[in-house]
Amino acid sequence: KYVDAKCVFYGLPLLESGTLGTKGNTLPIIPSLTESYGSDPVNDENDASIPACTIHAYPNLIEHTLTWARDTVFEKLFHLDPSE
Repeated sequence: KYVDAKCVFYGLPLLESGTLGTKGNTLPIIPSLTESYGSDPVNDENDASIPACTIHAYPNLIEHTLTWARDTVFEKLFHLDPSE
């Protein structure tokens, strides 16, 4: 949001992109022509998902560590198929 505000202030275009799980998005922002990043309706602050890149590269919260352990360790060791 900081970069978005500076680009709008200086009138510079911005290409915002990212991923969240299996979802990917891009958002071109051109001041005085398109909406800014801060007014994007797709930007959901209430979404509890954790980006996969955060879990694998920079887990800085206990929730990230727990999610990594569940997805990487627990599911591999303790997942039982119905036939088992």
